[in-house]
Amino acid sequence: MPKIVDHEERRWELVRATWAVIRERGVHGASVRAVARQAGWSASSVQYYFSTQAELLLFALRAISEAGERRVCSPDLPTDPRARGLAQLERLLPLDPDAQVATEIWVAFLSLVLVDPEARALHSADNLRVACLCREVLDTMSSAGQISPDVDLDLEASLLQALFDGIAVHAVTDPERMPPARIRQLLKYHLNRLRATPSPERE
Repeated sequence: MPKIVDHEERRWELVRATWAVIRERGVHGASVRAVARQAGWSASSVQYYFSTQAELLLFALRAISEAGERRVCSPDLPTDPRARGLAQLERLLPLDPDAQVATEIWVAFLSLVLVDPEARALHSADNLRVACLCREVLDTMSSAGQISPDVDLDLEASLLQALFDGIAVHAVTDPERMPPARIRQLLKYHLNRLRATPSPERE
């Protein structure tokens, strides 16, 4: 009986190998041959699934985005709007091994975004998803009376996204200055300052 090959699982093996190579050598070092060596495959086997390095890299980038979406849509999130929003933002930041790898690779991909139109389009779509999440977090908090009514939600959503992106970059490029405790402190401080009733709390 011929062996049944799970092609989707094979693609994911290559994605994981691509992530490992990118973490070690950067995006430009993730050639088809380098990924094949990392995965223990022949270069021709890799090319069966991805004919070029660009196809392989873009698939790996999409996989990061899809994993992030699953993390923020998990059913085990808190029900309190502020706690839920914090949990969603934290799950996209490098606060556990999976998110750490994803953020490192996202930062590595930024150089590709500057020169590749398709990578730029994927990056823009990711930016829009984060923007929508930031606005959703603030809208939900506002509806629950957790944000002062005089707050400009459009402006604050943009500010929250800028804070989020800055934290992500600093967390993987200068981790000693942006450890997990500091990341959580910054997010909580930012959302606390929007409260309808001012609080001295700095959790």
